[in-house]
Amino acid sequence: MFIPAGSVNAQTLSLKFKHINIGQGLSNSTIESIYQDSKGFIWFGTRDGLNKYDGYQITVFKNDPNNKNSISDNFIKCINEDANHNLWIGTSDGLNRFDAYKNAFTRYGHNPGNNQSISGNSINCIYRSKKGLLIVGSNGGGLSVFDAGRNEFKTFVPKNSQQLGIDNFEVNSVLEDRRNNFWLATDKGVGLLDKTKGTVNTSFYLNNNPALQVSLPTLRLLEDHQGNIWLGTTNNGLVMLNLADHVFKQFLHDDKKPYSISTNLIRSLLVDNKGNIWIGGVNGSLDFFNPLGNSFQHAQNEPGNPLSLSQKTVSSLFQDNQNNLWIGTHRGGVNFYAPLAEKFKLLQQGANENSLSYNDVKSFYEDSKGIIWIGTDDEGLNQYDEQTNNFKHYKYNAFDLTSISSDAVLNITEDKDKNLWIGTWGGGLNLMDRKTGTFTHFVNKPSEANSISSNYVQTTLQDSEGNFWVATYYGGLDLFDPKTHVFKRLTNTINDKSSLYGNNIIALNEDKEKNLWIGTDDGGLNCYNLIKKTFTHYFIIGDKTPDIRVIFTDSKGRTWVGQEGLYLFNQTTNKFGIYTNKGGLSNEFIKGITEDDFGFLWISTSNGLTKFNPDTREFKKYNVADGLQGLEFEAGAYMKTKSGEMYFGGINGVNRFYPKDIRVNHFVAPVYITGLQIFNKDILPGDDKSPLKSDISLTHEIKLDYKRSTLSFDFAILNYTASENNQYAYKLKNFDQDWQYTSERKANYTNLGPGDYTFYVKASNNDGIWNNKSAYINISISPPFWSTWWFRLIILLSGVTVGYYLLRFKKNLDLQKIEENKREEMHKIQLQFFTNISHEFRTPLSLILGPLEKIMSEDKSQVFRLYYDTIHRNANRLVLLINELLDFRKAESGALKLKVMPGNLNQFIAEVAEDFKSLVSEKHITLHLTTQRNLGETWFDRQIIEKIIINLIHNAYKYTNIGGEITIELYTNPVEFETVYKHSMMVNSNYRAKKYIYIRVSDNGIGISNDSIHHLFERYYRITDTHMGSGVGLAFVKTLILIHKGSIIAYSEKNKGTDFVVKIPVDKADYTIGERWINNTDNGGVQLESISTFLHQNHKTAEPGQVEKLERGQLPKILIVDDNDELRNFLHHSLDEFYEVIEAVNGIDGLEKVKNEFPDMIISDLMMPGMDGIDFCEEIKSHEETRQIPFIILSAKDALESKIEGAASGADLYFPKPVSINLLLLSIHNIFRQQSTLKESHIKNYFIEAHEATDQQSDNSFLDQLVQVIEAQLSNPDLDVDRLCREMGMSKTKLYNKIKKVSGLSIGEFVRTFRLKKAAYIISHEDILLTDVMYRVGIQTQSYFTKAFKKEFGKTPSQFLSEIRTGKKVN
Repeated sequence: MFIPAGSVNAQTLSLKFKHINIGQGLSNSTIESIYQDSKGFIWFGTRDGLNKYDGYQITVFKNDPNNKNSISDNFIKCINEDANHNLWIGTSDGLNRFDAYKNAFTRYGHNPGNNQSISGNSINCIYRSKKGLLIVGSNGGGLSVFDAGRNEFKTFVPKNSQQLGIDNFEVNSVLEDRRNNFWLATDKGVGLLDKTKGTVNTSFYLNNNPALQVSLPTLRLLEDHQGNIWLGTTNNGLVMLNLADHVFKQFLHDDKKPYSISTNLIRSLLVDNKGNIWIGGVNGSLDFFNPLGNSFQHAQNEPGNPLSLSQKTVSSLFQDNQNNLWIGTHRGGVNFYAPLAEKFKLLQQGANENSLSYNDVKSFYEDSKGIIWIGTDDEGLNQYDEQTNNFKHYKYNAFDLTSISSDAVLNITEDKDKNLWIGTWGGGLNLMDRKTGTFTHFVNKPSEANSISSNYVQTTLQDSEGNFWVATYYGGLDLFDPKTHVFKRLTNTINDKSSLYGNNIIALNEDKEKNLWIGTDDGGLNCYNLIKKTFTHYFIIGDKTPDIRVIFTDSKGRTWVGQEGLYLFNQTTNKFGIYTNKGGLSNEFIKGITEDDFGFLWISTSNGLTKFNPDTREFKKYNVADGLQGLEFEAGAYMKTKSGEMYFGGINGVNRFYPKDIRVNHFVAPVYITGLQIFNKDILPGDDKSPLKSDISLTHEIKLDYKRSTLSFDFAILNYTASENNQYAYKLKNFDQDWQYTSERKANYTNLGPGDYTFYVKASNNDGIWNNKSAYINISISPPFWSTWWFRLIILLSGVTVGYYLLRFKKNLDLQKIEENKREEMHKIQLQFFTNISHEFRTPLSLILGPLEKIMSEDKSQVFRLYYDTIHRNANRLVLLINELLDFRKAESGALKLKVMPGNLNQFIAEVAEDFKSLVSEKHITLHLTTQRNLGETWFDRQIIEKIIINLIHNAYKYTNIGGEITIELYTNPVEFETVYKHSMMVNSNYRAKKYIYIRVSDNGIGISNDSIHHLFERYYRITDTHMGSGVGLAFVKTLILIHKGSIIAYSEKNKGTDFVVKIPVDKADYTIGERWINNTDNGGVQLESISTFLHQNHKTAEPGQVEKLERGQLPKILIVDDNDELRNFLHHSLDEFYEVIEAVNGIDGLEKVKNEFPDMIISDLMMPGMDGIDFCEEIKSHEETRQIPFIILSAKDALESKIEGAASGADLYFPKPVSINLLLLSIHNIFRQQSTLKESHIKNYFIEAHEATDQQSDNSFLDQLVQVIEAQLSNPDLDVDRLCREMGMSKTKLYNKIKKVSGLSIGEFVRTFRLKKAAYIISHEDILLTDVMYRVGIQTQSYFTKAFKKEFGKTPSQFLSEIRTGKKVN
């Protein structure tokens, strides 16, 4: 065991302990025993459980009453291993053998009826003899020897136990000495076992007494390297038996003797591998026996010192295979001392005066007598004698003028005359008289030019020429004459290359070339040649100059600079550069540099201490775990003594060391895999579904299924010396390409694929000594069953078989699909044909209904009225059929979407039925309506239900004879209705609703046969050729009902009548949010056109309104664009009476007509060759000069989508064909009348605004004169304030005040507003170009006119003009 130098002759041992307590996972803070097993793990026996330690984490084993494989008791008294490396644990209630593979225990207890059981349950000691015998001493049971072959115990009781007075043979400790004698320690004393006689001898020839009885109660036995037997007694101190010289010696505690043993109650003894004896006891300390003076040194518990012993009572001692000392305490946990971890001696402030005065150290110096001087940041100057380890302090005393002038000591220097100079922060320079301990102060005196330039002295240096330099902060550099005490200041001239740069001088150094290097934090680095008296400057490029605090010249004459990184001066290039990127030396802040006798640089930084080889660039970093005061050192606090010892100061004290004495830990520690997690869950042997059959550290193969492929491994190298610096490298074979190096003890792998892997881990100790014998574990991850070869074969065979039958099935299915596609294609062709022909019918219908309306309005004769009505009614019927076909296509194609809303279904059905009363009255059919009370809230799609009811009622009307009956009935329960007809056909929806309403439509008409009723809802099916209709009415009803998630049943019997029962869901919950109509957000969806057509087909033709006739020259001009000659001619003749009409055959022709004729309105067809109506309208609305022309679209497309498309193109009105000519005439007339009205309104508004701008005040004569002047000069762009003043005969100030008073505007604002109001008036009143308007109001540029006009009116002149022409309101 290594004992710190300087401690042998000292009362106190300078040991620094690392502590392990409950915070690190220890189960209890009272330690009864410590042991290291053959694998290298450390075991702690506590009063509450057994603890296994790997240097990082603790695994705790405790008694579990429900687990017979747990340890028998939690009070652990002793631990040892047998010859087979089985771990044995003695407790207060039984002996246990630990199974390391299963982490389980086998219990051995005393059985009074079995003489082969252990002799007692309270186990005091476990001892392994040289021959491998396991001997167990118990409390009251004597000795038991374990027979491993028979797994049983043999009990030993001395034959002379009665003679010795031993009733209950209690063995506390067993020892086999070098002569193979067995010693027993009991509460009665010490005995020597006579193996031949089976007796215990308690008498010894000691101190001239041939039969001396050693009857002191003894707990511990120890044999030292000289063969002496040491006894640790319970209350009689320490006893040594020297049998060779027959000496008995007792060591007792004496309060008056500090070198005596610390306690008489001995609990533990240890002889280390160097033969040193360590003693622990109750309420004492850790004692070290010094055989030279038969004295003891003590490592004590020091309150306030976290590195001291944690508790006074030492209960157990152990030395591991690295010579580390483990100390168990009573309620203080474990203390750990690693000699090889303390590579550096540490000086720190202590509780007594004989220590460093303050931990923050700023400077060092070794004087000519070898005395070490240490400057601190806040507690003055320290004089340190290495030989005696004594300190003397010099501090500032405000009442003593001869004390040091400041406690912040930044520099210490001895000049060639042996004068000691101390530079301080705030106290100037001090000269110390070492004989008297007094100081002479040199401080700045503003009135004396020869005084020191600043009281903040950073450093001093006496160069090879004898010059004494004083570097100050704030005051630059002084040249000091120690004899005359005169300071000469070096001038600092900005941008003068021949002078010093910087006022804050923080470092000085002279190289071998007589260059004085001067470091600053505000002027870079200065180099002053002592011979040439010239300056050279470095590190001055950039906005911020670096802090140059460390300058060093090595033995080879190289100049090094430390700042943020290590720099070397290149004499060839005359530049500094970063020397290396290794070891953090390119970015860490350098605080100090020294060189040892072997050429290595020792560099203190902001992140520890680095040993650096400048030739090979190899490095070794040291940190707190190596014994450093801390990671952060102070700049300038470094020194190499004459003897080669290094000093480095930091914020937590001083490190001192001889580089040659730094010892390397060569111990090659074993490495183990210590933990396995699957999906972050710890896996232990014996757990449910655990892949581990034994402890992970002893397992080399595991098998996992594919579901458990996310793994984590813990590992540890059992190096306890500075374990924080252990390093690891791991690799997963068949996954990782290279070794992964880390200081962490965990490796994670996620989602590993099926396959075989091997996980390897190797490690190095704290000094980089690698154990290349890797720990490993093989991992086999099985694939899912569907990835196995046999499953793939089964799948292949099954696939071939299934494929064969699938091909056959597909062939049959394709044939069916071809037939279905043919039928569907035929349906689409039919539907598309009907759609196309329907659009084509609209134009001829327009040419029928249009002239017919004109004839009916002009021919008042009653002779032809019946014929006219017949023609009009059947033309509208044709329109209905066309719209129904179009609606059917919408429903079939999926364009029609469900949009339900809450409503009153009773009232809704009644309103639909009301529309049929006039129709059914023509055939004298009676229409009955029965509604249901208290329906509650009902949700339905109005247009779909309306179309269903209309079609069903209309169907009943067609096939009911004159004088028949039609019944409409609403009910909520299907049992309320019972049909009288025997044939039926049902169309069912798969949807099951919460609430239904039933609607019944019945008639007593011609009925339907049983053969026909099954085809009733098929497309284009008619019962007989005599049946009227298109064949899509009921098919349409079926489609609409299924869209509404409902059902329909038809009951009928030929020549008797028909019942249709519709079942519709009406609960809100039956419809999704997308199926509900939300007010102000939905656009209503696709509209059914046939509803409105049917309900209005019988209404009488409206009489046209009166259209005012103008003179021919005043008629508005209308352009009609249509590719149908007949329709175009008809519209021309219909409008010619009231308007001037011009024509174009398509959009392209229409554009030419617009450019040449500039019409007042355009009426255009939608579908035309070349350019259709949409493109034509967009083209018209995209040009400034034509966008104001009203545009009306006539189209055969009546769908809502088409109307939206037309409105989006800019059309003002959209009329579906056939259009009512009367409606068209009235719409055109209204547009022109609105334009005229709004134009007049705007002109009126202009005058009102103009008068408001000028007539709101009482001084009308002034305003009238001002308006006349502006009007006269309105077109003059040069009308400025000066000219206006001359015309008005007023000064500028008077005119400004006058206008400001009456209008609130400045002169310029008033004129500009007047110009713009006038422009608006001209635009709305006269038909001239905008450029002419601009010039008439005296504005020269278009951009200014547009900008000013928009600011005044909120729109550009073009927008203003467009809105005037289109009749929109101008704001």
